[in-house]
Amino acid sequence: MSKQKQPKEGIEEEPRIQVTDRRFWAQDESLPERASETDKKYPTIVEELKARTELAEQKLKEKLKQIDQENKGYRVRLRKDLERQLNQEKLELFRNFLEIIDNFERALKAADGTSTSEKLREGVKLNLDLLLSKFKSIGIEPIEVLDQPFDPHEAEAVGSVPVDDSGLDQHVIEVIQEGFCWGDQVLRPARVRIGHYQGGDQEATVSSESS
Repeated sequence: MSKQKQPKEGIEEEPRIQVTDRRFWAQDESLPERASETDKKYPTIVEELKARTELAEQKLKEKLKQIDQENKGYRVRLRKDLERQLNQEKLELFRNFLEIIDNFERALKAADGTSTSEKLREGVKLNLDLLLSKFKSIGIEPIEVLDQPFDPHEAEAVGSVPVDDSGLDQHVIEVIQEGFCWGDQVLRPARVRIGHYQGGDQEATVSSESS
């Protein structure tokens, strides 16, 4: 009869081995959650670079818009300066032509009352009318001042003429030299004589004496 081996008395069982993970992320169970929160709170390098790029693009767009507005303003000012210079050159050219008109008018006055110069007078008048019509086609016209109230913006008074009619006082009685305008601009004011009503002065003197 075989003998079964009996465990020896006094022998202890082998102890179980326990392994403890001392890595800090293994010990702290809440670390993944806090790491996720940190990722949300602080942008990654890519996100930061993206934000900087977008900011730089926005500043560039604003700068380009500012430059475009400045260029538009410069072009507008340049165009106005060129138009002003061109108009000034036109005015000088027109003023030179006015002397030709003056010469025609002098020739017509000199030919008045002489039968031998009738043909000359007619030729001068035709040329004068032609020149005036050309001027009118480009907007240059004589200023109508005769029998009108004197306007220092349109006429230059070179003398006065006594008048008996009080309605003609300070009105243009005689045009010595025609004035011309181009649109709203006066190329040359007319040279005129204006009426001076003397009766008004006399009545004022009598009234002051009687008072």
